[in-house]
Amino acid sequence: MFGFSWSEILIIGVVALVFIGPNDLPRAMKTAARWMSAGRKLAREFQGHVDELVREAELDDLREQARKLAMTPLSSHIESMVDPDKEIAKGLAPPDNLHEFLSGVPTMTPSEEPAVLPPAIAAPEPTVAEGFVPGDAPTPDLPVQVKDEPPAPPKQPTPKP
Repeated sequence: MFGFSWSEILIIGVVALVFIGPNDLPRAMKTAARWMSAGRKLAREFQGHVDELVREAELDDLREQARKLAMTPLSSHIESMVDPDKEIAKGLAPPDNLHEFLSGVPTMTPSEEPAVLPPAIAAPEPTVAEGFVPGDAPTPDLPVQVKDEPPAPPKQPTPKP
């Protein structure tokens, strides 16, 4: 019971019989039994209160978890349970070139920067041919002369062989 062996209980009984006497021993035993039952009742009540505090603490934790779950959408919870690595979502995602696939028009993606061109060489400014009036359409038979250049000789037809 309290870690007493039979020999210790026998010694306590003999000592109680000697000091209390045989007439008062049954009443003393009843009193001891009442005290033991009252002690057990207090221990049960204390244990019940401790268990209740533990349950309330667990309920507070569960309530906090329920609040957190209520704040996030249900679909994200289901997705995290079904596809934690997001492999299914990657497989079902539309391809990057979906617009090109649906419309048939290839999209241009810049792959390189355009090459830098050398600076253009300015050509000499042409001069106005004789008989040219501004506003008139140029005629193909009048040669255009360029400043600082001699006039070009007329072209002669080449004989055909």
